Parts: sequence; structure tokens; C-alpha cells
Amino acid sequence: MKLLVFGGTGLTGGLVVEKALEQGHQVVALTRDASRFSQRNQNLEVIEGSAASQSDIEKALRDVDAVIHCLGIGGKGQGSITTVVSDSVKAALAAMKSKGVKRIICMSNVGAGGSGTWFYNRVVVPVFLRWLKPIIADKNRMESFLKDSGLEWTSVRLPNIVEGSARPIQASESGKGIGISITAASTAAFLLQQISDNQWVQKSPSISN
Repeated sequence: MKLLVFGGTGLTGGLVVEKALEQGHQVVALTRDASRFSQRNQNLEVIEGSAASQSDIEKALRDVDAVIHCLGIGGKGQGSITTVVSDSVKAALAAMKSKGVKRIICMSNVGAGGSGTWFYNRVVVPVFLRWLKPIIADKNRMESFLKDSGLEWTSVRLPNIVEGSARPIQASESGKGIGISITAASTAAFLLQQISDNQWVQKSPSISN
């Protein structure tokens, strides 16, 4: 398949690109700065452009079968309102409709859509992880765009992402019963699995190790 990857210079997005190439896929990576890409492969095309520009995304979508959106603000952000992810996904959805691309897989957060436990949403995030609230709000906006798109979307809600090798994954539609972390390699493997697996189409699974 031919995949368009957003956020391919990040920890998880970089692994998505790497593993997709290993699996024999063609990959298009849209990035603001092509010089940040150290990977070289005959099946990798790096295109410079804005992840929030519909016209730039349309150029990157030529002959693409599916989109994997790993873009984020990085780390804890500034603790202020952000629309980076939702703006990008909104533009991507419009571009996909224009080009007839139907499948998109996005990285989200546990807590989006009220997922996770009562204790996590009412105590942990407000008291101990206040910086996460604007990020979750942005993912809520993103998920609303996905639900209204009519496309074949999956929003993967993630806990803390850590370095490490791929490990067994547990998934929950409600976000309850999952662990507090997941490795980036496990996340990349799950995201790539969704391009050919219909189990979570138009759903928002929470996953962890």
C-alpha cells in the first residue's frame, strides 16, 4: 500500500515510517523540513509542506491508499490552548475527500471522549496532569471532525508513550482496564495494523501494554 504519514520525524511517527518500509509499503512523509529526515529508502518520498494546508496535503495524497496521522505538539506543550492536531486533521479530511482517499488512522489520548476511568479524568488529569487538559481538548475537536467526516477513520487513544520494543497490546473501547503506558514500537505496530484491519473502523480504541 501507499501511505501518507504525518509526524514522521517524531518518536512514534518515525517508527511508523520505518516499520511501514520494512513491510514493503510505499511511504509519503509530509514535513515542514525535509532535512530532518535521516531515513533514506527508494520507497520513501519526503514532501515539504504544512500539515494544516489542504492544498499541500492534496499534493502529498497522490495515489495514496491510507493516512496515518502521528502529528503532535511534542512533550507537555505549553499548557495553553492548542489546535495543532485538530487543524491538521480537519485539513487532511478535506483533502482526502477531494482526492477520494477514505482511510485515516489518528493518534489520540486516553481521556478524549471521556475515555478512561473516573479517577483518571476527575483526579489524575485535573490535579497531577493539568498540562494534558488542552491536549485532550484538541484531540476531542479532532475526534469530532473524524466522526462528522463519513470516512473510514480510527482514533487510537494512548496513555503515556515510552521507548522500548514492541510488546503485547491490550485494547479497550471504553478506555477502562488498560495500563498507564505503551511503547512507541507497540503503538507503531498497532497503527500500521489498522490500515488492513476493519475491527476498529469508525471507533476509538484505547490501547496499552
